[in-house]
Amino acid sequence: MEQRKNMRFPLRLSGQLDLHDGEYVDTETCDVSLQGAFVEQVPSGISDRSCVLTLFAGGEDVFAITVDGWVVHENERGCGIEFESMDTRDFEAFKAFLETRAPDPNLLQGEVARGRIPVLQDWKIS
Repeated sequence: MEQRKNMRFPLRLSGQLDLHDGEYVDTETCDVSLQGAFVEQVPSGISDRSCVLTLFAGGEDVFAITVDGWVVHENERGCGIEFESMDTRDFEAFKAFLETRAPDPNLLQGEVARGRIPVLQDWKIS
């Protein structure tokens, strides 16, 4: 069943999932969109929990982005995470990264125009 409203990209990005209870899990995406990701290698029983997902890209497009999210579903392969909020700069870097992989970057711009993105904030490290 299709759960996302955004265009999915079948990308393998390494990441780390923080489940807010002191449990950190190294993970990898199966696919990502502007508003979520499906990640593998996670413990079972984590549906309906808040989390922080940090994703890493290497090669020419080096970045690390951090997203506040919510585990919306899980199965034997992994879990789906809906992106709730992220830093504005992280979002711009992530969007630019996905635009280089989109068959039509205008489709991503349409998603942004329709508000199909996480809440954007200017996070500051204190």
